[in-house]
Amino acid sequence: MRPAWALLCAAALCRAEEGLVYGEAGGEILTMDYYPAAGKGPHPAAILIHGGGFVGGNSKNPSEAYCADFLAPAGYAVFSINYRLAPRHPYPAMVEDVERAVRFIRYNARRWDVDPGRVALVGGSAGGWLSNLAGVRKRRAIPGASDPVDRASARVQAVVTLYGPSDFRNRELGGNLKALLGPLAEKKGVEAALAEASPVMHITGEEPPFLLIHGDQDATVPIAQSTHLQAALKAGHVRCDLIIIRGGGHGTGRWHKVPGVAGWEREMTEWLNLMLRHKGPVGEGIRPRAPEGTTGP
Repeated sequence: MRPAWALLCAAALCRAEEGLVYGEAGGEILTMDYYPAAGKGPHPAAILIHGGGFVGGNSKNPSEAYCADFLAPAGYAVFSINYRLAPRHPYPAMVEDVERAVRFIRYNARRWDVDPGRVALVGGSAGGWLSNLAGVRKRRAIPGASDPVDRASARVQAVVTLYGPSDFRNRELGGNLKALLGPLAEKKGVEAALAEASPVMHITGEEPPFLLIHGDQDATVPIAQSTHLQAALKAGHVRCDLIIIRGGGHGTGRWHKVPGVAGWEREMTEWLNLMLRHKGPVGEGIRPRAPEGTTGP
């Protein structure tokens, strides 16, 4: 689903771009869509990472695409990336794809008037696991790489994760998780595989600031996954803020219908503005609140 901001850009003849190739791996062409920032640059960049349960065949979650609707008008160059999926491409393929996207955008920053020193990840659900993991892995430039893109750093300056997993330990290796980690489990054992793929196990104290956003009624990814990550990051003296959506389930799609729901979009944008030293406007593109039982949208 295209973000509403993409439709606005089309109407305004903005230079939105779809299907940009940012790499090739495992026989797959890696693509992303670009939504231009409002205002004058250089702009901070926000890389959106969609959910979908790790596996091929699942549709993208439009909840993450919604973030482009209010980040682009606030002055963020928004990139929505595709990545390889299990079981054809198990862990760590998709994590490496996120890191490749960061490197590509940083290397080509002038093309979109992006500040390469102000890059944020914004992931939701399975994409939130990816933003968590790529954020804590903190991959640096690869000196001497034949591809100049790989000589750019994959480290980011901020991470926003919406309802994303942070710790797979003590879970059964079944379903989508088996598709994701099966080969690693065969090689290293189940416990080692679950630990290796758990973002909480990679914290060193050198992570960028994190913002976690989670509904307290999430039955798919329990909110404990975010409170646990927050505690682990804070124990490492890393800034980690948490916005709890009271009455919110999994995905942002119906949050605007929850009575008294927090203005998380504004809080998220203001948090990014602070972390990335940005002064863009806040508020345009945010869904009107329409509690259940009203006639709103």
